[in-house]
Amino acid sequence: MKLFKALLCVLVILLVVGVGQQTSIAASSNNPRTSSTMNVKFYSESLKKDMNLNVYLPPNYDAQDKYPVLYVLHSYKLNENHWFNDLKITEKADELIASGKIEPMIIVAPRIDNSFGVNSSEQTGFIKESGNPTDEGVLYTGKYEDYVTNDVISYVDTHFNTIKSRQSRYIGGTSMGGFSALHIGLRHPGLFSKIGGHSPALFVGEMWAPLEKLVFPTKEARQNNDPIALAASQKLNKVSIYVDYGDQDDFKEAGKKLDQVLKGQKVKSYEFHLGPGGHHDDAYWSSQMENYLLFYGGIDQD
Repeated sequence: MKLFKALLCVLVILLVVGVGQQTSIAASSNNPRTSSTMNVKFYSESLKKDMNLNVYLPPNYDAQDKYPVLYVLHSYKLNENHWFNDLKITEKADELIASGKIEPMIIVAPRIDNSFGVNSSEQTGFIKESGNPTDEGVLYTGKYEDYVTNDVISYVDTHFNTIKSRQSRYIGGTSMGGFSALHIGLRHPGLFSKIGGHSPALFVGEMWAPLEKLVFPTKEARQNNDPIALAASQKLNKVSIYVDYGDQDDFKEAGKKLDQVLKGQKVKSYEFHLGPGGHHDDAYWSSQMENYLLFYGGIDQD
């Protein structure tokens, strides 16, 4: 009966246009005993445009009513496919769930454009100095923090069997996505219980001028957007945080500034790792995927 209801729900989503929102879903598997992934397009009220996200449903999804959710954010110049296609998080999740090392969970990879996950303007657009709208590296403006914390979470909690509490909601990301996950997670400790910055693109000193215009246009914006500043100012006693870099990563020195701050804070748990020989690339992040998933969803093996 649960499987029938789940399939019926997907069919309704495909056929119905909601008030002010259109949704489309393409699923990769119809076998309830295996995991499945979905490509979803939905309308974001915060950005006033259609956005994409990928969803991973664990094996035997219909076997239990509710699941924790891990949100993963992509690197600069990439999209919602990064974690699923390039970093192979779904394959590693299948393996670790099957071996009993992590709890079954839903994994969501939303597109965040080249926005760094901040609320940079009321209107969605782009920083002209960063390029043309069709350029791969153009920086996007808009209410991207609100998009993640309001639109994405609301959509997922409405359409999938989620545990709707901070204790079972996690967020992480790589590079730009690592900055975004730390920024959003540290700004909203009431929404997330675990926050991961995987080679987060943090900045101290001089920056590319268009990027500074996007994320730190004023001193006040820096206090609100910079993960290092947020780590110093936010109440984090109920949050678990994981930060890592490859030891060949150019961002690691800025990461050490964050490490110094977090070591002085009262945090539920905190880990900082430097991976020997690791660079700022997919090869390093893929090599660490088991560690990442064990942080977010690890089951005590004792």
